[in-house]
Amino acid sequence: MEQDKNKRLDELFKQAKNEPSKVSFEETKGQFLSSVGNQHVATKGIDIAKLFNLKLIIMITSIIATVALVLVLKPTNTTKAIEKVNINYSTPTKLVVANEKQVLQEQQQVITEYLRKVDRITPDGLALNQEKEQILLIPADSLKRYKKLLVQSARITELLDTAYQFPILTPEEILANNKQKVKMFGKKKQQKVKNGQWYQPDPEGFLFIPMDTTKRTHAFYIKRTEVSNLEYRTFLFDLLIQNRKEEFLKAKPDQAMWVKEYPNAFNQPMQDNYFSHPAYNDYPVVAISREGAELFCKWMTEELNVMFNLNLVNNFRLPSSDEWEFAAKGGLVNQPYPWGGPYLRNSKGCFLANFYPIKDNYTADGSLHTAKVDSYNPNDYGLYCMSGNVAEMVYYEDENNLPGTRGGSWSSIGQELQIVEGNDRFKGRTEPSVNVGFRPVMTYLGRANAQINPSGTVKIKGNIYIDKTEVSNFDWREYVMWLEKTYGKTAMEYRNALPDTLVWKEKESFNEPYTQYYYSHPAYNDYPVVGISYEQAVQYCKWRTERVKELFETKMLTDKKNVYPTNFEYRLPTKEEWEAAAKIGYSEKIQQQL
Repeated sequence: MEQDKNKRLDELFKQAKNEPSKVSFEETKGQFLSSVGNQHVATKGIDIAKLFNLKLIIMITSIIATVALVLVLKPTNTTKAIEKVNINYSTPTKLVVANEKQVLQEQQQVITEYLRKVDRITPDGLALNQEKEQILLIPADSLKRYKKLLVQSARITELLDTAYQFPILTPEEILANNKQKVKMFGKKKQQKVKNGQWYQPDPEGFLFIPMDTTKRTHAFYIKRTEVSNLEYRTFLFDLLIQNRKEEFLKAKPDQAMWVKEYPNAFNQPMQDNYFSHPAYNDYPVVAISREGAELFCKWMTEELNVMFNLNLVNNFRLPSSDEWEFAAKGGLVNQPYPWGGPYLRNSKGCFLANFYPIKDNYTADGSLHTAKVDSYNPNDYGLYCMSGNVAEMVYYEDENNLPGTRGGSWSSIGQELQIVEGNDRFKGRTEPSVNVGFRPVMTYLGRANAQINPSGTVKIKGNIYIDKTEVSNFDWREYVMWLEKTYGKTAMEYRNALPDTLVWKEKESFNEPYTQYYYSHPAYNDYPVVGISYEQAVQYCKWRTERVKELFETKMLTDKKNVYPTNFEYRLPTKEEWEAAAKIGYSEKIQQQL
């Protein structure tokens, strides 16, 4: 088949070769030239089309550039009149904003009125409002700055009302407030600091709590009762007298919490009267923020310094959870409540605290809400209402000083009143609540004379001091090295001072390493020296007395401002002195009882 096709092609080729030409050369030439001319015309048309497209692109680019320049050079909103700005508040509303220069001249009062109107306007209402022009025009930047300052405050809703009408105290009210301060702190006393002494006075209305050796809680003072409305009002009025209005706004109670926390109860009278009416003077202050309580403690510190004419008073503060717990126990051990025992009633059937004793019956314990701060019987330390009435602010040391409360409140069930196992439903809360109050504490630092008190000692009584720690291996080696350099290794003074390390050897124990390393190895520097006889201890006391006197004599030559004692000696304590030292941390009054 393929061969037939090839043969047929060869025949057609020969036939065409032998036939004469049907088209002359001139005709062919003319056709060629004609085709070339048409191609040139086509090429020229393509070039014209390309040029047209280029011009079109240039025109579009020019238009875009012109529009861009117009937009760039268009006056901004600082020179134009008004533009619409969206500001997010509790009710989203579109507001009209004036230019920046006009806004900066607006006063704070105008801003307040503006915000009040915003709170009353809804988007639908604004769309139908025919008097939009009456809305105050405030610049967006000014509102943002104002709002930022409010957000930084813990009391936004109060600071928002910059038109707050501060109470204007009359001269009679100022005088009465100053008299109340005297009742709280006592009369102004003479300076008790002389010749370098420092003195910590006993705060009025506070009780001394000894140290807790089980949890290493230092001795401290704690207020006998919860802070009352009268005391807190005295604090607020004193802030006004001193023109400390910013602190006043942060510290004043939010009495609206009576209705906010219990909207279904008829608490409007409590909101109107609880903090301000004299009938509630002796009731615990509530509805204050944690910041307000801390400001009260700061104010108490300042006022006590003024009353005692010194600047050495330790700060009042809120108690730690451990401090509160130790004070609430009142010296009792393993008791759930401050009064002891597992019961919430006494033998006569009376409730022992103010709480929520029976379902749907808040008054069964004698109080509908809070009770007076000195209600019910105190615990064995003399502290009132450590359980119930109001939950008292504390901080949890073992939880990075997390804020919390202890003791339960007037709305708590019995379990929340327990000292150790009580549930804290306000843990982590810093905002106001009508269930939360507080009582301040102050760490007890004692009384001492900075120049006479030897370093590393604690005063027992009178002019008797005792070392804070036992004599260590390092202290004893210092003594022995001094003897070696002074008398030599062969001297009796040196040899008699060496401790007996063989005391570690016992038949049934492997203490050989202690025999070799306990006294001499640096790892045991701060361990108490052992193997010392009574006579060796007496000689150490004599040596220490001589060395300290030498030190004081040297200081007397260079330091003319201070007086250093010379009539003292180190010695071993008597039995009575040691027992007195074991009771350090107790106040003078309790020491006398012991």
